Amino acid sequence: MSDLINEARTKVLIAEDEPIVALDLQGMVTRFGYDVVATVDNGPAAVAAVRRFVPDIILLDIAITGSLDGIEVARKIHEFSTVPIVFCISNPDLSSLMRTKEISYAGYLLKPISPDSLATTLDTVLYKYNLEKRAELAEERYRTLEKTCALLTYFFEQDVAFRWTGNAEKGIHVDGIDPASSRGTLIERLVVPLLGPDRIAAISKEESDGQVYGIIAVRNEEDTTYSGMVIPLEGDAR
Repeated sequence: MSDLINEARTKVLIAEDEPIVALDLQGMVTRFGYDVVATVDNGPAAVAAVRRFVPDIILLDIAITGSLDGIEVARKIHEFSTVPIVFCISNPDLSSLMRTKEISYAGYLLKPISPDSLATTLDTVLYKYNLEKRAELAEERYRTLEKTCALLTYFFEQDVAFRWTGNAEKGIHVDGIDPASSRGTLIERLVVPLLGPDRIAAISKEESDGQVYGIIAVRNEEDTTYSGMVIPLEGDAR
């Protein structure tokens, strides 16, 4: 999975108020080949350090001292950054776990943290984060292309290219087309095989009834639905 991590050394921020635990984490993270850009011991300092050092991932004590606890720190950070946060938890309690549902976080580690669990968590979180960033970039490029490319505009205006949304379980909704129509069922047949819970984005070239289609699928943020386009490439599009 390391092929998706930046060639530059990954920057890790450690927010932990127990000096021994912080030192232990710093040693393990460094041995794994990452850079520890800062170690802080309170909530406000953690927020300030994210702004200053722009880390790639944060190890955050959920019960860190200061005027902000770990959950509040995560909420503050996500007001200006999408950096993945991994909570470090000593004594998980129901109230804390319920509060974590209010925010977005990448995972958690139970103390005492072992080298194996830390290495696996860092690798998995960074891999997923890089995939998501690539998908966002692909979607942004697609949106830009859609707005600026005269050929795509022509396709849409002439009713030969189609936008769609949906998922593999509930099926595909194609803008302006009855799902039960021949075009609707054709597009669903082409699109559904590309969708799946582990896919962030997909591009495919498929042939059906003498027509070749280009298909773009991008998973939407925070759910399992997809959206994309189907564009005729060869043959009679009408």
